[in-house]
Amino acid sequence: MTLDARLRSNIIALYIVQGLNPLLSLVTFPFLTRTLGADGFGVMMGAFYAIQYGVLFTDFGFNLSATREIAQLRDDPAAAARVFWKINCAKALLAVVSCVALTVLVCVIGDWRQHAGVYLFSLIYIVSSVFFPQWYFQGYEALRLASLLTVVSRVLMLGLLLLLVRGPGDVALAVVLQATPAMLAGAIWWGSGWGLVRPAWVAPTFAGIRQAWKDSWPFFLSALSTSLYTTSTGFLLSFFAGPAQVGFFGAAFRFVYTAQGALIDPLVKATYPRIAQLAVADRPGAMVLIRKALLLQGGAGLAATLVLMLGAPWIVPLLLGHGMTGAVAAVMWLAPAIVLGALSYLYGSQTLLTFGHERYYSRVLIVAGLLNVALLVALLPGAAQPAVRAAQAVIAVEAFIVAAFWWRARQVFAEIRA
Repeated sequence: MTLDARLRSNIIALYIVQGLNPLLSLVTFPFLTRTLGADGFGVMMGAFYAIQYGVLFTDFGFNLSATREIAQLRDDPAAAARVFWKINCAKALLAVVSCVALTVLVCVIGDWRQHAGVYLFSLIYIVSSVFFPQWYFQGYEALRLASLLTVVSRVLMLGLLLLLVRGPGDVALAVVLQATPAMLAGAIWWGSGWGLVRPAWVAPTFAGIRQAWKDSWPFFLSALSTSLYTTSTGFLLSFFAGPAQVGFFGAAFRFVYTAQGALIDPLVKATYPRIAQLAVADRPGAMVLIRKALLLQGGAGLAATLVLMLGAPWIVPLLLGHGMTGAVAAVMWLAPAIVLGALSYLYGSQTLLTFGHERYYSRVLIVAGLLNVALLVALLPGAAQPAVRAAQAVIAVEAFIVAAFWWRARQVFAEIRA
């Protein structure tokens, strides 16, 4: 089986979007740090981190479960429409709960209340996650259109950001302009139906919505567990290390995982719906595509890992500045996360999830999250280089995930061959 033109175009389109993200960051973040100042930028990022919990709850794993369902039903427009409105309503209800809960917290927590406008405008991120149904485009493998809408929206908002944000008093405006692109992309599609016909209205039942939550629960748990061994690491590090070490780890983590996302995510997002479809209609064909994904993802991940491990002493000062040379060791330790991430996607999302092993998948990530916390508590106290210890814990957890996913995926492959 070869990669057909449609799949290749989706991969290329996603690489365009993933390549745009680091490019926009290179323009946006230096501009915002200079314009808003350290305090303003810190307030903005604090609000962003807090609001991501609301985004996580609203998405509820639908980016995987609903994509798979649409991919398997896309030849039946009526069935796909039922899924679309069921998922959209399920997400909308969760978004309401998230926004209400976070609004209450803004009123209760002193630091949040002091910057209430920034935190409340950050709720746009939650609404945007409902308004632009990227999971629907992905299920139909219409990612070229989704990519174009996203690129146009982000570029427009970047232009307004550079034009309108002038000083520390514009933090709330900066939040709005960064949170709006998905809303704009969604508005363009909802208003025009361009490229992918809007599904006919089908009134969802509460029983159907409840079933959607139930079906996506393992995916939500896995996403929650993933946050426990990724974003929580820097948070825990801050209790055991000074600001410099936290900064070194944060810079290294962001640098490595941005590279991983730009390199690996397009391959995963493009092949996942196709493998999900083949898992139902042509299981041997799905296995062939998984092998091809192994070569693409594994090869790209290994190459990037070696480049960062060997080139970190030169790359880090060049891209992050000489003030961040303390992050070199952390980057070198975190670099294997790129190839390990490529393999965990392959054996986890692209194999276990597409063949219905959601519970095992979520259990592995729950254990991984707990393991990460245990390792950090054991390694960080008294460490001479806490940032490096945190990086070592991350890699140990990533290796555990790959091994656990591979063990069960091996059984799936054996069943297909039998």
